Amino acid sequence: MIQIRGARQHNLKNVDVGIPRGKLVVITGPSGSGKSSLAFHTLYAEGQRRYVESLSAYARQFLEQIEKPDVDSIEGLSPAIAIDQKAGGGNPRSTVATATEIYDYLRVLYAALGVPHDPETGEKLEKMTSGDIVERLVRFPERTKVVVLAPVPKEELGDVERLVADMQRQGFVRVRVNGVIFDTEEVLGEWPEEVERVEVVIDRLVIREGVESRIADSIETSLRICGQEARCLVQEPGVEEWREVSFSTSYRNPETGFELGALSPQDFSFNSHRGACEACQGLGTKIHCDPGLLVPDGGKSLDQGAVHVWGGTKKKKGWMERQVDAVAEHFGVDRSVPFKQLPESFKEALFYGMGEQKITMQWERDGEEMPWSKEFEGLCRTVERLYAETGSEGVKRSMNRYMSHQTCESCGGRRLKPQILSVKLEAAGGWLGIQEFCEKSVEEALGWIRGLVLPAAKMEVGQGLASEVRERLGFLDEVGLGYLSLDRKSGTLSGGEAQRIRLATQIGAGLAGVVYVLDEPSIGLHQEDNARLIRALKRLRDIGNTVVVVEHDEETIRAADWVIDMGPVAGREGGYILAEGSPEAVMESKASPTGKWLHEEVATLNEGRQRGMGEIWVRGAREHNLQGIDVAFPMGQMVCVTGPSGSGKSTLTHSILKRALARKLHGAKARPGAHTKIEGVELIDRLVVVDQSPLGRSPRSNPATYTGALDIVRSLYAKLPLSRQRGYKSGRFSFNVRGGRCERCMGDGKIKIDMHFLSDVYVPCDACRGQRYNRETLEVTYKGKNIAEVLEMTAREAHAFFGAVPKLEAILQSLCDVGLGYMELGQSANTLSGGEAQRVKLATELAKRSEGNALYLLDEPTTGLHFQDIQVLLKVLERLRDEGNSLIIVEHNMDVIRAADWVIDLGPGGGKHGGRVVAEGSPAELARSADSITGKWISAGGMA
Repeated sequence: MIQIRGARQHNLKNVDVGIPRGKLVVITGPSGSGKSSLAFHTLYAEGQRRYVESLSAYARQFLEQIEKPDVDSIEGLSPAIAIDQKAGGGNPRSTVATATEIYDYLRVLYAALGVPHDPETGEKLEKMTSGDIVERLVRFPERTKVVVLAPVPKEELGDVERLVADMQRQGFVRVRVNGVIFDTEEVLGEWPEEVERVEVVIDRLVIREGVESRIADSIETSLRICGQEARCLVQEPGVEEWREVSFSTSYRNPETGFELGALSPQDFSFNSHRGACEACQGLGTKIHCDPGLLVPDGGKSLDQGAVHVWGGTKKKKGWMERQVDAVAEHFGVDRSVPFKQLPESFKEALFYGMGEQKITMQWERDGEEMPWSKEFEGLCRTVERLYAETGSEGVKRSMNRYMSHQTCESCGGRRLKPQILSVKLEAAGGWLGIQEFCEKSVEEALGWIRGLVLPAAKMEVGQGLASEVRERLGFLDEVGLGYLSLDRKSGTLSGGEAQRIRLATQIGAGLAGVVYVLDEPSIGLHQEDNARLIRALKRLRDIGNTVVVVEHDEETIRAADWVIDMGPVAGREGGYILAEGSPEAVMESKASPTGKWLHEEVATLNEGRQRGMGEIWVRGAREHNLQGIDVAFPMGQMVCVTGPSGSGKSTLTHSILKRALARKLHGAKARPGAHTKIEGVELIDRLVVVDQSPLGRSPRSNPATYTGALDIVRSLYAKLPLSRQRGYKSGRFSFNVRGGRCERCMGDGKIKIDMHFLSDVYVPCDACRGQRYNRETLEVTYKGKNIAEVLEMTAREAHAFFGAVPKLEAILQSLCDVGLGYMELGQSANTLSGGEAQRVKLATELAKRSEGNALYLLDEPTTGLHFQDIQVLLKVLERLRDEGNSLIIVEHNMDVIRAADWVIDLGPGGGKHGGRVVAEGSPAELARSADSITGKWISAGGMA
């Protein structure tokens, strides 16, 4: 048993709790009740801190060191590993294969066993030793005639007389020129004007018993002359014609001249100059000027401003705009016709120039129009040139508006050089290069490598490497990630997917005696996939580890060996242990809200609402795994998009619908995924995206700054009598600028102390005592509170405090409405979970005056929410809908799906098994569908 005594970290109320070792333990409770404080900031932090302290001072400088948690004692603690929801990171070179170390094993496997192919012809290349060549020749039938030749390198054909004399000096009496054999004494008189190839005749022999040593001597002589190739003329018994056979001791194709040296694992790395594509340096993409960003709306004409260029004002045309006019005049195009209907020749010239051909344009100088004849390089060429050559960050930012990443033409997005991509391995599923293998989903890759064909000579090496790859692929499939392709960039993974990848990696590590702490690993998983995740967690437990999971998922809670229920509410009023024990014991506890919830029956299914506001149609959606589907999203309703992980939900709603609407409504830059068209855009006035991305990159960002509450508070404090007397403006109450902030800590409230070999220590600023502002600013108070004390308030406390300030009251009320009443206004944004960040964004939208007719796109808003908080969130979503807005929610939570007006269920599986609409309709209709997996789970029978 791990005994925690006197835990007071964050809002924990001096709790004592025992966590059984070697068990699957679930910590649950309302959002903000102290679950993460107990699991991560106390249990994991102390386990990691003790481990790091056992190392030398030199080693500690390379490791992240964690501050000692506020706890009296923890007994029976083992080394701890945290597997949290950190996103995959922004490194464009990181992929699923590299993050799981699968790619490292693949590089060694392909270097050791890969068979090169000619990238031009696709012909398989063989590398032979002299012994292999002899063995091949003696396999010919007896009495086969063989002429052994040695090709002469082309650089030695310059001085023919010296070459022939050299052959005679070495004792060779025959030479083959352009396929004709001559005596060396006569060849100079017969030497042709154009010489394609010259070969020395080494030996002429007949295949018979005992001839092996003679063949071996001849082959060795041939290889000594030409280096890496031996040629033979062969005439088998009963055949009149001679045929030529070539043997190479390197990976070389004599027909095309392609040659590949010895392979090493570095050759297969796109992070090394040896293997990376020279055009894109191993990124797989190159940045280009995108014509679609210069002309975002092809339905507009030139007169309507279809072409967006830089420079100029409303009253005066800029230089680039004048060039566009000159090209249009040169081609005689109709300026009133939509741009997309203009001739392709004009568009090509406009974007990519007219070569050396000059056009005449009008330039204004001193108020006078002047003609100027000059070459036009094209808008895209100009953008790319300025982006590459400028030293100005402003110009670079301006040009970047027209740039987008496109697949590298040289490598086709596969990152490696053509000759490396042509090195392949054979399996029952055919030949695959290393990147062709990585393009497959985990599920497909696992099936392919199980049928890998290994050469007998390299069986021992190959089996070990292939086994490591198979195991890691198996672990990924086991945690429900079989639909992910191995070349998927880590930065595109959701927090739940990234967490399950790290979980699979830890299962593969096979450690025992460790405390694993996980943060809601079920996020992003359909209920149908949950069982696989639970099996993976139990497997981690069964090899001798303690697995502690912060979780709200009902199935995971029921599958736990031990449950710790925290509450009763969030924030300062939480931090207590309400119940602990087996799931059955917690269910019997009257003090446990979670136990009561586990007893409750399934909620009634929504029968749907009347549809009268029209529909937005996505036609021909075929991005990623979508199967060219047509999908209708009813407006004025709460629509849930559901389906197994990898079925295409995010691709449909975010990659296609969100980007297409953002482009049409707000002029956004991102290019939508492949689809035919979007219909019904005119039904909405604006698009509001409420996702789980961070509120801001700076730790100075917080809920007060994001929602705009701090701006209102600053204005309020600037109007107070003392502020007016001293001449303080609202800027005085900002901790980001000089004036009101504490200059000792620059408004951070803490000062970093460099401990050299130890981790940096942050201590409260001794000048402002952690309050961020200087003494004069803090003297200004409202109702006895200065601005630093306001930032320390929770949203609920601030709502009561500022009840008389309508604009501020609306923002604070909305924060409480979305279940964030416990959150401090000044809490650093980078400490918020993805779910909390999403709800702050939702609260910001709620606080605005609703004009209806907006479309809200939400991505799993229930992330991090207890069932009590979900009921609060549902009321907020229903309120948005009832005000005349439309909601599209990607969701797996069954309570939200049951309450939806319309459900679009994708599937039936993930990856290649998904991408189709399995069922759609009201939740009640979905429950009656035999094809819908989601329908099964939202019905009472499914939950049973």
